[in-house]
Amino acid sequence: MSSFALTHHASTRANQRGVTYQMLDALIAHADVEASVGGGCTVLRLSRERLKDRDLRASLGAYADRIGSLAVILANDTGKVVTVMRDHGRAAGRRYRRPH
Repeated sequence: MSSFALTHHASTRANQRGVTYQMLDALIAHADVEASVGGGCTVLRLSRERLKDRDLRASLGAYADRIGSLAVILANDTGKVVTVMRDHGRAAGRRYRRPH
């Protein structure tokens, strides 16, 4: 289990979206897409290709699909989770999905 802290905003958003600490931990541990989003922050998420891995899906269990639709924004200087968001795959969130 990794160790990370959440800002008040991230904690609120995770609670609103039904995202558990265990889900965030798994996402951060297994994320294979990392991109700078500006403001000293980086987004982490799982790619569709990574989610096809049977061993990973088995380790994530029932959370696999939910974790696959999440993105986590981390502050580069503190390592804190700044916010948790759903990655719906629409153009509005494209900058968070595109590696730089």
